[in-house]
Amino acid sequence: MERTSSQELQDDEFDPQEHQACYIFTPEGRNDRPSKRRRTVKSKGKQSEAEIALEFSDQCPFPVLLNGSESEETVKLRYEAYCRLWGEQEARTNAILDSFNNKTLDDVSEFVKNATAESYDGKIPTALILAGPNIASHTPLFEQLASRIRDEDRTGPVVVLTSKDATNLKSTLKKLIKDATQQDEGLDDEDDEVIVGRKGARLLNYDLQILQNWCKLHEGQKVIIAIQDTEAFDGNILSDLVSLFSAYLNRIPFVLLMGIATSVEIFHEKLPKSSIRLMQGDKFDVERAEECLAQIFNDSMVSDKSVLRFGASVCDFLLERYRDHTQSIQAFVGALRYAYMSHFYANPLSIILGFVDDLVNLKDVLTTEHVEAIRNVSSFRRFVERKLADSDIAEVSKLLEDDDHVRSVVAVSAAECRSYAIEVGQALLVLEIARSCQANQTRIPRYELYAKALSGELHGSTPIVRDLLLSMKKMNSSSLLNLLDKIAAEVQVPYLVENLLPLRESIRALVEQSEETGKTTLTSEFNVTKSTLRATAVSKRIWLGEQKSSLTKQDTEYSKLVQQVHDAAEAYFGASLKGLQELFLHELFFYDLISPHRDVFAPRSRSTVERALSHPQDYLGCDCCTTDGDDEEAGIKSTQPPASIIYQLYLESGALINIFDLWSAFYQVVGGDDGEDCDEATAQALFYRVLAEMRFLGLVKYTKKKTDHLAKLAWKGL
Repeated sequence: MERTSSQELQDDEFDPQEHQACYIFTPEGRNDRPSKRRRTVKSKGKQSEAEIALEFSDQCPFPVLLNGSESEETVKLRYEAYCRLWGEQEARTNAILDSFNNKTLDDVSEFVKNATAESYDGKIPTALILAGPNIASHTPLFEQLASRIRDEDRTGPVVVLTSKDATNLKSTLKKLIKDATQQDEGLDDEDDEVIVGRKGARLLNYDLQILQNWCKLHEGQKVIIAIQDTEAFDGNILSDLVSLFSAYLNRIPFVLLMGIATSVEIFHEKLPKSSIRLMQGDKFDVERAEECLAQIFNDSMVSDKSVLRFGASVCDFLLERYRDHTQSIQAFVGALRYAYMSHFYANPLSIILGFVDDLVNLKDVLTTEHVEAIRNVSSFRRFVERKLADSDIAEVSKLLEDDDHVRSVVAVSAAECRSYAIEVGQALLVLEIARSCQANQTRIPRYELYAKALSGELHGSTPIVRDLLLSMKKMNSSSLLNLLDKIAAEVQVPYLVENLLPLRESIRALVEQSEETGKTTLTSEFNVTKSTLRATAVSKRIWLGEQKSSLTKQDTEYSKLVQQVHDAAEAYFGASLKGLQELFLHELFFYDLISPHRDVFAPRSRSTVERALSHPQDYLGCDCCTTDGDDEEAGIKSTQPPASIIYQLYLESGALINIFDLWSAFYQVVGGDDGEDCDEATAQALFYRVLAEMRFLGLVKYTKKKTDHLAKLAWKGL
């Protein structure tokens, strides 16, 4: 028997591509694609959107508005204003996100650096991270932890495990070993052989001996295992992992990071006591996501640095969606960016926002078309009607006929809108400080009150402000001085400085006089308790008189000063917390179009799919699919897409659909009475494809009740 050649042996070897579902076949003689050249020039770093706008100013992505009459220069200015304002807002938002959880990151990083098995009595060093019930914030938190420990501290590889990775112990170990060993990029072929095994010994890819050999090559490196969702993790797999880590702890320096959404007690109930005894460590609390949302909201909505803000409707919609659905900070930031983009993209008057700090040159930018567009906004109409109510006919005539006068009024109104937004933010801050200084007042963040303030629902007679003012009248001298000191330190409002600071000094002088007599705290007469066991009205009145007579002279003078503080605060809240409906050009500074946000961030996919299948002409824009009349039977035409035909037949069927009857009806529509419009083979191929699409959409499924039937899963309108 002749010996086979080496070429024949190579032909008989197993080709690994033969078992794959799809691969690329390259014909012989075809030149391979040349490899990409490496960049030798250092990158300049990530450009800001403002730099991109200046570099590609000739390729402005914004459309020409005002029915095509907007000049190219104003379009570019509008785009540059968007890039500049959003770039500033994005930089501040990213700074807040980066600084959030800094304390937790520092504490966990220090724990991982100092964690050794010897310092924890031979047990696994474990950090219990109480991340809170907001699951959406867990992923960015553990990404920050992994980046901090792996890239900045260089303590060792960080493997983040989730419940979807832990289907069984073998797959979990595979991912753990693969992620830990592949995070190092400095291995050569010889080192790779050591990890696999010496003397040709092949190790299974879920054997921790591979990770042990890797640790020998990287002395001083720790293997950090972060379990993101401990509650959703399989308890048996987690217990087995802890046992394996404990067995290899003298050879592999493991450190565990456990993300807990509930409490430590529930975590202890999840694992057996034998596994808990193998771990020892510390507990770390994480700041709540609501605090991060409050910081971003306060910076983007109520601070004096922001220019474009949400209106009441959009704010309520986004906050309701955050509380009930997403609970994601990134989703809120995305909605904020979409508001900037949508406002500058579709509103030609948004160019005014780019000149809020340069109102002198704003008159030169506004063209005649801009002035006509300003006259069409709803706030302009209300502004003119107020002038008519005041019998200022000359001013109304100028507003309707003189373009230069409108430009001057726009500059003044832009400054008023900016001042109004700043005043509302300061008033909400004063309200928040005042409520935090009183024990009987629950804390309400500013983003909960912002929409009410814009809509005019937050004034002196509302329960929130009224209860606050009544509580201020009952405060003793030490509490009131603490409140006034905080307001003076955090809010620089001229009205409060002129009216409250002299009162604060007078109260402080009264306290010093009272301390000489041995009384350190003054009490207001409004704080005299009215609860008594006396039944008659006369006896109650006598008892209250006795209580008030027990007040000292300093208490009486303090009560007068408290009343003045109350009146000043009431006047300030009444002047600052008024609605924006009477404000001219508030549409430009407060984005309140809820429809684009609802369609983009909360789309109604089912109704859209049903409409597209039942009325395809609404999306295709063709006349061949248009129905004649309201009769559903007349709406089925052979010119419609096959999916639309099947869906309309699907609506007429019951809970079980006979496939043959459906095919017969479909072919009668597509092929015509004599089958001349479409041959049977083509129609059958279209029919099977549409059935697959219907299954993909979740409208039908195969049923075991009748093999030649389909089960109907959805009814239109339900």
